[in-house]
Amino acid sequence: MNIQNPRYNAHGTIDIDIEHPDYGWIPYTASPDDIHSEVCRSRYAAALAGEYGEIAPYVAPVPTVEELAAQYERAVQQHLDAIAKDYGYDDIKSAVTYADEPAVPRFQAEGLAFRAWRSLCWDYCYSLLDAVQAGTTPLPALEDVIAGLPALEVSYGE
Repeated sequence: MNIQNPRYNAHGTIDIDIEHPDYGWIPYTASPDDIHSEVCRSRYAAALAGEYGEIAPYVAPVPTVEELAAQYERAVQQHLDAIAKDYGYDDIKSAVTYADEPAVPRFQAEGLAFRAWRSLCWDYCYSLLDAVQAGTTPLPALEDVIAGLPALEVSYGE
């Protein structure tokens, strides 16, 4: 049986390619902890011993633009929610609901400020995303995106 192309995977086990008599080359994962297959454990040991060639290191897949955008979006949303929580709200959505509530001027002022700030933050993020996708701006680190968000400005009319 021909076995080739050993490489570590994200789980620390070893992926190899095995030439199957009916199906040709098929992927196979060899693990030292497989309790159901001695063959699997022996192939793992053989790979470690170099019988199938040098084991290539694990290479993480490069995230897509969509995956990166989703990651950044989650982080920005968490930041917006964290600032709202600092003011005593459950999240940014609950803070914004006070914008149209005149019964307590302080809450209305904060609601208006959070609503405007949320819009400014997302405008900044989507403008940045457009520039990155157009190739006019390199992808900034997530920390830099958060640091570059507009500041929340609350005016209590005093």
